[in-house]
Amino acid sequence: MKKILIPFILIALTLAGCSANTATSPTETATIVLPTATPTLQPSETPTPLPPTATAIPYTGISSPLNNISLDELNSINTNAFDPPPAGFDEPHQGIDYSYFRFQNERMTDNDGIEGLEILSVLDGTVAAVISDRNPYGNAVIIETPLALLPSEWLAAISLPEIAPTLVPDPRHNCPALIDNAEWDTSNRSLYLVYAHMQNAPQLLINQHVSSGEVIGQVGNTGDSTNPHLHFEIRIGPGGVTFTSMAKYDTRASIEEMANYCTWRISNRFEVLDPDIILQFRP
Repeated sequence: MKKILIPFILIALTLAGCSANTATSPTETATIVLPTATPTLQPSETPTPLPPTATAIPYTGISSPLNNISLDELNSINTNAFDPPPAGFDEPHQGIDYSYFRFQNERMTDNDGIEGLEILSVLDGTVAAVISDRNPYGNAVIIETPLALLPSEWLAAISLPEIAPTLVPDPRHNCPALIDNAEWDTSNRSLYLVYAHMQNAPQLLINQHVSSGEVIGQVGNTGDSTNPHLHFEIRIGPGGVTFTSMAKYDTRASIEEMANYCTWRISNRFEVLDPDIILQFRP
């Protein structure tokens, strides 16, 4: 009897369990959550600033032409003053010569003479001529500084000459035909500063930029010179002029070199100025 009941009870329990498992589960309702729209803020447009207008930097720097000797001390070593020639002539003296046998100041004591002393560019500019071992300048450099770039107060303080007519040199100079270059800018004039009788051939190139106070050579005794000195000369003429070389009083001189020299020194295309006109200014 017990053997029959036990299986029966097990079967009944099994059926009850199956009935419970097959009960219908409640249907799940899917909830769709829509994302909340977040407004996108566009950055306010910032106008791009315009680049600054380029402003020409004036040539405000000025330096003594000799290292360790100030502008105020130059007159103490002026050994041959400016003495301009009559129009159309070459003599007596178209610049200033600086020389000494002994010199002493707060910066140096020089008992060996001026030869070898460093020559400095007086103004910013570009190289207009490089002359190597030619009379009368010997080894020399000419540096151009446009008038338009000089400080306005300088121009107001000096009386620059008006453009003068070109002169035919006196026949006694034996000049070839003068140079007439259409590329020279007669409407924009420049100062041209000459540094002559340098010790060595200049190590500069045509159109090279040079800064005020930059070393451009050393004092020497080359060309038509009888003792070591710096010959410093200033002229005003058309802008953008360059000379490959120039010479006179020299049997080695080419026709072009002599034409350059006569145009430069005698024709009045490049009017000579007293160097003290510029050297009066201070940094």
